[in-house]
Amino acid sequence: MASWVGQVERWRWVMVLAAVLGLVGLGHRYSLGVQSVPDGIRACLEVPEANDGRRVVLPVWIVTQVDGPERYQVSRVLKGVQVEGDARGLEPGQVITLVGHFRAADRTVVELRREIHHRRIYKQALSLLGLLLAMGAAPWFFTVRAGYLRLRGVQPDA
Repeated sequence: MASWVGQVERWRWVMVLAAVLGLVGLGHRYSLGVQSVPDGIRACLEVPEANDGRRVVLPVWIVTQVDGPERYQVSRVLKGVQVEGDARGLEPGQVITLVGHFRAADRTVVELRREIHHRRIYKQALSLLGLLLAMGAAPWFFTVRAGYLRLRGVQPDA
């Protein structure tokens, strides 16, 4: 049994490197698949006639320009997506979620429903604070012993 453990220890970094490279490869393959299969607003803009009237959801997009009381633009994955809807009260930089349908004639999303995320920046700051607190508290709960990450206060197996 000890010889098997020794073999695992000897090849540990090779296995870790192989696992990391495998995850990077899977992520790259996924991103290529997502880009090659148009969906949602990307599909609507690439083949407008085939997607006329299609329901489109734009979650957590940023208002980049207000063109008038009934027109504005949003950006996220794509830049400058035209939207027709009530633009009163909208300002560039606001984060919104939009539900609408696509109109192929002028390549515009016609707004059906919109939610403005007023406190999005606070949510992001709170998430960052939680991450920093978890990282700061980790040394009180974990230790590294003999090359392994261990819970503090737990006796190692004999």
